[in-house]
Amino acid sequence: MWKRLDEESQRHKVNWQWVKSHVGHFENERCDELARHAAEKPIYSDEGYKSNN
Repeated sequence: MWKRLDEESQRHKVNWQWVKSHVGHFENERCDELARHAAEKPIYSDEGYKSNN
């Protein structure tokens, strides 16, 4: 996974930002909420990645 992520990040402008988790950071808390919701009630099927190339 890390190798593929590294390869893909070479083709795009990527800004990495470390966020200390679980300390009341608004965006992190929102992501946690969305992840919990998705795990409880998955509504989309994973059909894979479709390239535009």
